[in-house]
Amino acid sequence: MDDDRPPFSLVEGTAEVSTDLDHMLLRATRIAGGYMGSEQADRFGRRNAVEGELLVRVTPTRVVARKNLSD
Repeated sequence: MDDDRPPFSLVEGTAEVSTDLDHMLLRATRIAGGYMGSEQADRFGRRNAVEGELLVRVTPTRVVARKNLSD
């Protein structure tokens, strides 16, 4: 989880690790589209779905969010 702003959060769960390049390409392209836009999604997806990379999917079992931790 990429949460660097208050309220900070914690996610616990079960992780599934995959090295399936076809599945990784599908997910990496979708994620890239959300961040980089549809015009660049394919290029970034292909850059990230390569040998040596991993796809980690977390099924949350517990989510905790707290406000004012920095106070």
